[in-house]
Amino acid sequence: MHTLTLRRERFKAGSLTTETRRNGPAVWVYRWQDGNRRRKQILGSVKELNKTSAQRKADQYRQLANIPQQERGATDMKVDELVDHYKERELGENSGKVEKPRKAYLYIYKNYILPKWGSLPLPAVKAVAVEDWLKTLSLANGSKAKIREVFGAAFRHGIRHELYPTNPIASVRQVRKRAVEPEILEPAEIAAILHELEGVEPVRTAFLIAAVMGMRRGEIFGLKWGDVDGERAILHVRRSYVDGVEGPPKTDSSRRPLPVPSQVLEALKTWKEQSSYTAPDDWVFASDISFGKQPLWPGTLWRRNVAPAIERAKITKPKLGWHTLRRSYASLLLSNGVSLRVSMELMRHSTPDMTLATYAQTVGDEKRDAGSRIASLLLGSEKAA
Repeated sequence: MHTLTLRRERFKAGSLTTETRRNGPAVWVYRWQDGNRRRKQILGSVKELNKTSAQRKADQYRQLANIPQQERGATDMKVDELVDHYKERELGENSGKVEKPRKAYLYIYKNYILPKWGSLPLPAVKAVAVEDWLKTLSLANGSKAKIREVFGAAFRHGIRHELYPTNPIASVRQVRKRAVEPEILEPAEIAAILHELEGVEPVRTAFLIAAVMGMRRGEIFGLKWGDVDGERAILHVRRSYVDGVEGPPKTDSSRRPLPVPSQVLEALKTWKEQSSYTAPDDWVFASDISFGKQPLWPGTLWRRNVAPAIERAKITKPKLGWHTLRRSYASLLLSNGVSLRVSMELMRHSTPDMTLATYAQTVGDEKRDAGSRIASLLLGSEKAA
């Protein structure tokens, strides 16, 4: 009977040294043992790299040196070749993906993943090494988690197309939770901003829709008059307009029609009477500059009109934007006793967890009232005792 003996290869730490050159400055050199061969890799000159930078670059080759012998030759494909294969087949302009996420994926590959990992063979990508790299990035936890997701998408593509058998990114640990919760606006603050925007149209109407219906900004500025059913007080979400590109709503759940409050219907009616573009296929918030062929840009409206109104209302909360109104809307729904199921449907989320974990925060007055009630209950019990 044959006995199978498994032997773990010794870890190759290698060495990082400098080497003088006949012409020019000295260079950093990483050396390691590869079987019976001594190998070296020039990393760059001492003028280009300090010791810390040279060590980081050497780490890439140390990973390569420690790939088990049985894995070598399994694939000659490098990370940039895998990413190119993925981009060609799944991230092209005609891929059917929503434009904003598609552009986000391309941006992350170009600016984060490929500069660090592109030249390495696929077996050199290890979960712990990717975790250590993510820790060095000066980004929010959500952004790091997004980079992990995008990196993993390329490997999942590789598995599906039988280019590589495993996905090392699946074992990468990266929390998504924000270090600091984003701000929300309280009802009095939203009312104060609306007051400051009085007569500033169509900005006030767009702001009102975001505040009392919780719609995404791309959905608001993607509205056409044919989407507004005034008789039934329903608004149909059929498209999104983001960064100058018209596309489908973010998710299938986002397509659910929404009930329109009477205040919004009245504001839309008043704005339609003022607008030059009122055909069913015209944008609700059409731009005069483009002769109605494109909607207004939400970022520009926020900077020119909403931000000054916030300042006049003496609201000093940082980093406010259109999405702040959606987050505030979700929090107000739950804090006013609206059931989780109804809140989820109004927010058009696919799961209740998304509504609770991502959007719902309690507003200041509710926290204070809850704290006061508990304090009164406890102190009252203490006095009774």
